[in-house]
Amino acid sequence: MKEKKEKAFCWKTLKRAAGYLSGEAHGIFALTLVTALLNAVYPYAGILLSAEILTQLSSPARDREHILFLAALLVVINFVGRRLLDFCGQFLDVRMYTVMKHIERDVAAKAWRMDYAMSADPKLNETKQRIIRWAYDRGVLALVWQIREIFQACVTMGISVALAAEFLGALVPGEGRAARLLNHPGSVLLFLGLFALSIAYGLYTSARTQKAFCEADERLVKYSNQMIHLTDSCFEDYQNGKDIRLFQGAEMILRNLRANKEAWTRGSQEIYRYNRRMTSLSLLVGRLFHLAVYLFVGLKAIYGAFGVGSILKYTGVVTQLGDGITQFCDSIREFLQNFQYVKVYFDYLDMPDFTAAGELPVTEQIRENYEFEFRHVSYTYPGAASPSLRDISCRFRRGEKIAAVGRNGSGKTTFIKLLCRLCEPQEGEILLNGVDIRRYDYIQYLELFSTVFQDYQIFAFRLGENVAAESEYDRERAVKALEDAGFGERLAAMPQGLDTWLFKNFSEEGVELSGGESQKVAIARCLYKDAAFVVLDEPTAALDPVAEADIYQRMNQFTLDKGAIYISHRLSSCHFCDRILVFEQGRIVEQGTHESLIAAEGLYRRLWDAQAKYYV
Repeated sequence: MKEKKEKAFCWKTLKRAAGYLSGEAHGIFALTLVTALLNAVYPYAGILLSAEILTQLSSPARDREHILFLAALLVVINFVGRRLLDFCGQFLDVRMYTVMKHIERDVAAKAWRMDYAMSADPKLNETKQRIIRWAYDRGVLALVWQIREIFQACVTMGISVALAAEFLGALVPGEGRAARLLNHPGSVLLFLGLFALSIAYGLYTSARTQKAFCEADERLVKYSNQMIHLTDSCFEDYQNGKDIRLFQGAEMILRNLRANKEAWTRGSQEIYRYNRRMTSLSLLVGRLFHLAVYLFVGLKAIYGAFGVGSILKYTGVVTQLGDGITQFCDSIREFLQNFQYVKVYFDYLDMPDFTAAGELPVTEQIRENYEFEFRHVSYTYPGAASPSLRDISCRFRRGEKIAAVGRNGSGKTTFIKLLCRLCEPQEGEILLNGVDIRRYDYIQYLELFSTVFQDYQIFAFRLGENVAAESEYDRERAVKALEDAGFGERLAAMPQGLDTWLFKNFSEEGVELSGGESQKVAIARCLYKDAAFVVLDEPTAALDPVAEADIYQRMNQFTLDKGAIYISHRLSSCHFCDRILVFEQGRIVEQGTHESLIAAEGLYRRLWDAQAKYYV
């Protein structure tokens, strides 16, 4: 029963993989089979024509014109066949490369659809990296070349068996001892036995080596991942160069890179030594069998079973047959083993998105008059030892300005992520006008918010695209958003204006932005969206207190009829808010106006007093 389920699963997975490949690259299987057929047939043209030329040359009644014709035909077939094989192979490579990029796209798209908190899950990130790192070798894409190898091997074996039967059936004329020995069925059985032994040993060594490589890959994957991470984060991201240079961190990075490389090399050396040993033994057995082939074929030719030219034909045919059988068995084994990698890919795509899509529309009436409520909400990040939020309950409505303050790690940003549905509550619920926010259409719900997070991202695109978060946008509105964010003077100094490239990733004329300028662009993006609710999560950390106060005053004007939440470590920037929520160890320990919290002489008062001396 279990075996039947496994077979049904294999066919189901294969069918899905075939449908996926056909959908991503139309005609890829037809091209694969044509390429395999050409690769299988091509060697025989050279073998058969060369054998015929040699036969003609060794014949007393040789026809020179016929020999020249065969030689010219061989040259033409070699040239045309090689070009045709190259064209089909490159065309197939292009199609496979396209599918590989589509796989990377689907992996990224799946990550975007999943709960934002899952991006911190190390197991999930490892799965994503493994899928991308497989490239052509494993997973869905590997099925293409595995099918090509299997079909090519089948064609090769079919042609070789037909020609080998002719060779084995060729009898030595006469009744002498040599004729009786070479024509005896035992000679044929001995030859076939050696042939089978050679193939079996080749398959055995290949299977052992492949298994050893797979086991080594699982052991060493963490070292290769760490090397890739170090390279990407430290060497390829030029913005990290400042700290590396000023703190002379290059040697530290290189030391860690060398340590990982040495660990990977030590683990790899053992498997490569094993591979060399197994390959050498397999090569020795194969060469001994080839020697037996040449001896058997040569003796038959010497004693008149066939012409001299047939020596070349039959030795080539037997070699091709052995290679075809080995290729077929290896490909079948790799094909079956690859199903576990195909399963990993589809299991990843089939993972639940966690973020409920919802169906209720976020109507204009809701945008104009909304109220959010947290009811006993708790949340713990994947792998974390303790909750980031514990039993949070509060309300806020349109037009209300809320400040969230507290020490680092007190849960303020997590509170915002839950409100914006980047994470889903694990306990309790968040309501919008009395309805669980998970019941609302996800995209429409996100349109309620304009946000600037403390870890905002400025992309290496044009300035206007960064503000509008799209390529086609209202230019006048983008300019106004930049001016309202305090970026007007810098914008006026840019000759290309909104078309100015930021950073130098895609343009040598790209402009570098300071930390404060980047924050202003992020705030301009928030203003451009003009959503019903504004969230500022420490967006002014790179600004001086005067500039920060100016930004908050501007934002207070822009959000007069909107709801807003401000997070800042500078409490002086939050005293104008209608209500202040004080977070401590994942809980709201105080809430009220600035004046009432000062009078309460609790945590807020202590935080205020600790900062007040800097503003006196």
